[in-house]
Amino acid sequence: MKRKQTYFINKLGIGAFAFISISEFCGLIEYLIENVLIITKTEPKMIIWLPEIISLILFSIIVIWGIKKYNKPIEIDTQKTLNSLIFLFFGILLLQFLFTYFGTEFIMEKYSEEFDFYNKANKGSLMLRGYFAFTPILQYAVFGIILLMKRKTVANNS
Repeated sequence: MKRKQTYFINKLGIGAFAFISISEFCGLIEYLIENVLIITKTEPKMIIWLPEIISLILFSIIVIWGIKKYNKPIEIDTQKTLNSLIFLFFGILLLQFLFTYFGTEFIMEKYSEEFDFYNKANKGSLMLRGYFAFTPILQYAVFGIILLMKRKTVANNS
């Protein structure tokens, strides 16, 4: 009985840490793309929506790939997998911290003119930024739809 509880908790942890690791990774990529677009003096409205869209698409691709790859009835070491995912999650958080702490200041100093241009041109885009606050909700919706579609195909094959 104790083994089944541990196995269930490990699988729950695997799912949770896989999901938040994917979300955090996509957030990091979004932040990097936004900075690259600012440096290249891209249209400010494009700087707002393009990283969000790319992040959502990347999230969807990784989730679909992960479900297809790991939806086979194979025996895995749940404890080892959970430990790896926890390590991966904190590694991504460390990368985010290091980039925002060291990279942002460096980039803003080196490309201050580009950031000033972006900030001045972006003043009228507050409403558009508000709309993109719903992107995490879209991630959850995409994740739910993928899981529901996968469940239906598994049920139809049984």
